[in-house]
Order: sequence, then C-alpha cells, then structure tokens
Amino acid sequence: MFPKLLLITDAARMKPDADSALLAACLGGAKWFCVREKTAAPREILDIFARTQRIAEKFGAKTFLNGRADLARAAHADGLHLPEIELPVSAARLTLGFHTPCGVSVHSLDSARRAHLEGADYLLFGPVFPTSSHPETAPQGLEMLQKVAQGVSIPVFAVGGIDASNAAACLKAGAAGVAVISGVWNAPNIAAAVRELRAALGEREEPRHGIGPLFGAH
Repeated sequence: MFPKLLLITDAARMKPDADSALLAACLGGAKWFCVREKTAAPREILDIFARTQRIAEKFGAKTFLNGRADLARAAHADGLHLPEIELPVSAARLTLGFHTPCGVSVHSLDSARRAHLEGADYLLFGPVFPTSSHPETAPQGLEMLQKVAQGVSIPVFAVGGIDASNAAACLKAGAAGVAVISGVWNAPNIAAAVRELRAALGEREEPRHGIGPLFGAH
C-alpha cells in the first residue's frame, strides 16, 4: 500500500535549499518522495538521491528515483518511477529486479492500460489541473481521471496543479492519492502545506517514533 501523498523533488524550486525544504516536508509528515532531476548528470543525480534518502529515512519515509533503472539499482532506491515514453516496466525490471515497486506516468486511458499490462505497480495520471510545471499542457480534468482510475486495477495518483484545495476532489474521482511539486515546494511554509495536503487526503497525524513499514510487500 502506498501513502496518499507523493512529493516529486525539484531542486530549483526547493528553498532555501533542497535539504532544508526536504526536512520541512518530512516534519510536515511526508512519507514518500520521488527524486526527479531531469537536467542533472548521473553522478549528480546519485548525489542528490543519496542526500534525499538520508534525510527521508530518518523520518521513516521512502525515496523513489525517476527515469533511470540503472541508477535506481545503484542507489538502492526504494522504487523507480518511469516517464511514459521511457522503457516499459518489463524492460526496466531486467535491471532493477522484480521486487522493487515501479510506477509510470501516463496521459491517457490507453497508456494507463498498457503500463498496467507491462507490470506497473501504480500510475501517475495528469495533468489533472493547470500546472506551472507544464504550462503548455492542457489539463485533463477530473472526469478523465475517473475514467483512468476505473480503467485499471492498480492505484492511480493524480498529478498536475494539485494542492489542499483540490486534493480531496481527486480522491472522490477515484484516485488513490496525489503527487505534488509546486503545491509544496512553492509554498511559503512547506511543512504546513504538507500537513494541509495530508489532512485533505484524510491521512492522520502519526507519532514521530515507532513508525512502521510504509509499503506492503510486493
């Protein structure tokens, strides 16, 4: 089982610096991160991932790596996330292994069904709402999110323009949770933004000690 909130990193947006922003998110209760640094070189990605994972682990949070099965394996990532146009999950698992969770970004019902058949454990679908991360991309809306969520039997997470004001609507449309970039990293108070999102998603506050496993067995 996955947490309802996935935070996707973006070092350029994380203020005053990536480590401080990540720590604030963890203090707000975030339990699942995906390191996505598209313009960084492989060595830099591994360094960013190691720093992220080191902080996240202190709070019982999991860290996935975006896009590169080889780097995910080298970094001992908790999981891998693949863009729609990258390798299919079945091919990535030849490098990654067959027991590490793997998700895929999708933008249509057909691509969602294809990723499901190829072995994805979860999907990110969007953009659901207008988003500053991809201003050139038209939002797909809640109705299409509902169709995708009903069209596959694995968890679908909404992404794109999501914050505490619309997160609950995504759940109502059938999403298992939401993935967020700007709604957290652009917030004046990152910890508060995470807490507000988690409350909107119905996640209860947990004690800072004795946190158990966050993901079920795969």
